[in-house]
Amino acid sequence: MLIDGIVHSTQKMILAQTAAGPAYEAMLAATDPVHRAFCAANDIDFRPFVGVRRGYHPWQASLNRIEMLKDLLDAGWRGWFLYLDADALILQPDFDIRRFLGRREAYALVAAPGAPDAERWAINNGVFFLNLGHELGREIAWRWWEITRQTLSEDMLRTAVEPWQALPDGRPFPDDQHLLQIVLMRHPHLLDALYLINDGVVRLGTGRFIRQYLRVLGSPADRLERIRAAVAELLGGRR
Repeated sequence: MLIDGIVHSTQKMILAQTAAGPAYEAMLAATDPVHRAFCAANDIDFRPFVGVRRGYHPWQASLNRIEMLKDLLDAGWRGWFLYLDADALILQPDFDIRRFLGRREAYALVAAPGAPDAERWAINNGVFFLNLGHELGREIAWRWWEITRQTLSEDMLRTAVEPWQALPDGRPFPDDQHLLQIVLMRHPHLLDALYLINDGVVRLGTGRFIRQYLRVLGSPADRLERIRAAVAELLGGRR
């Protein structure tokens, strides 16, 4: 849709967040008023979820987004799936997300690099926008779910009490971000439909629109305090 000569997305949008365990549930609760207001202002369906969809331990809530996407595929849903980790915060409530994504409607996936000068497929999946209105967006979601189901057995999930602890044979635990990166790396046609955000709009630790408060910034308590301070500033000093 053209508004004042500028393309805006008219697709349905969902903003999903998920967490399990006291630390990340507290982060999710802290950002809730900002994200709920942002979604209301932009006609976005806000879907926070607390718990573990597949697995046995709180850290395995990191797999929830994959199960959420599979649900949407099964339901035939079409639109933008916006995902933010529990430690990510929208810092610009007036950001025009429909204009931003309207200009990128031809892409299946919009995400930031995992690190400077990283390979194109090495994206960060703590914040991403997946276009399920795009055939390749649906393929990415399906392949991500498929490789996760094929790679992570119930026994592996049951025995991995701590986040990403090594497997019994010493190999690293296959994490959800790496599995998504493998999907992109193995299927070059999916990479062609990837838009990389390189202008700092979304960035680990320093994003202007969305900022993720990563583990390198300190303990969960330290990060929670930073998030709460940022939310209080956004809400005009109210806690």
